[in-house]
Amino acid sequence: MTNVKVQGRLPLIALFLFASLTLPLQAQQIHQLVYNNVNWSDSNLGGTLGNEFGGIVAFVTTPNNQEHIYYGGSDGHIHQRYFANIGGFPIWVDEDLTAETGGASDYFYAQLAGFAIQNFQYVFYYGNDTHIHQLLYNNVKWANQDLTSLAGGPSASSGGSMVAFTTTPNNQIHVYYRADPDGDLHQLFFNGQRWSDENLTKETGGQGNFGLTAAGFSNGNYQYIFYLGFDVHIHELYYNNIRWNDVDLTIRSGSPLPDLSSGVAALLIPGTQTMQVYYSSRSIGDVIQLASSDNYSWSKGNLTYLTNGPGTSGQPGLTAFTTPGNGVHVYYVAQLSQTDNHINQLFFNGSTWSNEDLTAETNGGLAQWGNQISGFAVGNLQYVVYEAQ
Repeated sequence: MTNVKVQGRLPLIALFLFASLTLPLQAQQIHQLVYNNVNWSDSNLGGTLGNEFGGIVAFVTTPNNQEHIYYGGSDGHIHQRYFANIGGFPIWVDEDLTAETGGASDYFYAQLAGFAIQNFQYVFYYGNDTHIHQLLYNNVKWANQDLTSLAGGPSASSGGSMVAFTTTPNNQIHVYYRADPDGDLHQLFFNGQRWSDENLTKETGGQGNFGLTAAGFSNGNYQYIFYLGFDVHIHELYYNNIRWNDVDLTIRSGSPLPDLSSGVAALLIPGTQTMQVYYSSRSIGDVIQLASSDNYSWSKGNLTYLTNGPGTSGQPGLTAFTTPGNGVHVYYVAQLSQTDNHINQLFFNGSTWSNEDLTAETNGGLAQWGNQISGFAVGNLQYVVYEAQ
């Protein structure tokens, strides 16, 4: 097996440069796919256009079950879209959080991350000042915090991946990102009083972060991050409540090599210890699943082969979540031709996998190559957001 050695930010920028030379650069419409327990529909939400190759993240707040979508706009600002009843009319509100908070503009080509704790909202992004920023809604107003300055950490890499979540029961915040100049994967950690920065690559002796996206979650205070390493293998960084560890899942599972621009998605089956990781393979772009119930033995499966569905051609748009009854849903950008990109769903109903072309089914917008996609479920209702051509 031949390893691909890459260093620093150049390979990521080279990937985007190649895309920008072969595809037209343009702003993108924000679209939402909704499953209402009967069928799927696709809506163009209007408002400020998104940035090509930009990040997007969506989640729901409680107890109001209100949907929130955050994305990098074509104006370089972070925008929020949320559904509200104004003057008796239900509309999608477009809120410019960068203008509202006076924070740094968004760095194009970078992933966004975020989550809610009840109605408190946390959004993390790469600023054009090369710092990691947090946008925080405290149930009254939005504020922008420069986490790199607060933690004394290194500059963030352009075009980097990002993961953020809380651990329980302490509700402590963890943010993972790709740092300059070496591409090491860092953690920003808030212990309730102050922010600190930790270099997990140096600490574990593992691989730096090469990929465009990363994924992760917590299980209590155990933490799991999955990403594409400099060796172009899928890696897991996990915290076992004592120390951080790096595992090469490509070697451990004997799975196909990932595509250079592969997205990464991951989930934990509720009520179990079963973890699942998804990525696209090299050359043919099949969607590969890695699964483990003990975080030691990892199995592999080719979902594209199982469902006879289309491949991704290595596109990074990929997200996954579960619904009640342990249904597993994986959404990805399927490339039918250079410009004909559909949102497809891989669905596991407890016994078999199936593939569904949501773009064809809803006559929805064609997905933009290279963009992040995001989604979540409320019960069995499913929401997927993406940027359309």
